[in-house]
Amino acid sequence: MSFTLAGLAATLAGSACLYLASPHQQWRRRPWPAGPARAAAAALWCLALAAMGQALQPLAAAFCFATALMLSLTLPPYLGALRAAYRSPGDGPR
Repeated sequence: MSFTLAGLAATLAGSACLYLASPHQQWRRRPWPAGPARAAAAALWCLALAAMGQALQPLAAAFCFATALMLSLTLPPYLGALRAAYRSPGDGPR
């Protein structure tokens, strides 16, 4: 069970790295440097797949990784938009 949770956490962290490197991300004032962030995302996704492979059968690990990847790549833009919508008008520009 702990390998599965570690895989899910690494998938989410990798997707966050990729999102934070995007020029239109809304979590920070400036995006992270693209090259290192993409490398970190790829490394975390490989780690996630390996961790899930330790706990699950190969086909199940690939399915769980793909499903978690789809979810974790979809959520960050919506969370950034939600954060921007609840930001008070006096906060000024990002």
